[in-house]
Amino acid sequence: MLKLYTCYKCCFPFKADDRNLPPRCPACNCGPEWFLGEPYNPEEKRRIHVDPPEPEEGERDVFDISYHVAKRFPAGTRNGRLRRFVFEYTDAPRARRDYAELLDWDIVDCEGTDAAHPEMFCATGPGNPNWEPSVPSFIYGFLKDASTDPTGMAPFFMIEVDNIEETAARAERFGGRVLRGRYEANGQQYAVLADSEGNAFYIWETPATVTWDEPESQGG
Repeated sequence: MLKLYTCYKCCFPFKADDRNLPPRCPACNCGPEWFLGEPYNPEEKRRIHVDPPEPEEGERDVFDISYHVAKRFPAGTRNGRLRRFVFEYTDAPRARRDYAELLDWDIVDCEGTDAAHPEMFCATGPGNPNWEPSVPSFIYGFLKDASTDPTGMAPFFMIEVDNIEETAARAERFGGRVLRGRYEANGQQYAVLADSEGNAFYIWETPATVTWDEPESQGG
């Protein structure tokens, strides 16, 4: 009989015939004593949810990869979280067409953008409409005119931080550089840093309007 199994050790779901059950979990390699099985129904679009394991004692061991326990971020901060990607373009119509046709992304102009050098939202897939209401998506990003980047470094990612100046100072202590200091765009505060390996990235300061009740603000 075909069943839907979930491994209690790592929460990995998989389907298998119970007469030919894998001897080990495909994800974490633990034995079948950890498996929970239910009849498989292809019409039921769900997966079994089990409570993820917690560390048995003491602090979470970040080097234990038998099951990497999820990090719980402190309350009242989203510092360090990767938020969006940024891809630069030199030809806006071509970039819009190519990403839409290559990856089936929804690509729409940001509100109030410059028509000659548009900044465009890229919605990369299904998402929670209460999460990022403008462009519900797994993760979204922007297409941005390369000529608007004064650093010439084409930063690819945007990381949220508590404070721009404090983060910039730490970056410099760790061998990085400030490529562009604090600036404002669309009412938001940004800067551009490079790490010690030369990778450029945007940092975005958590807005004062955050209530900490948002799904993305929860510490896990």
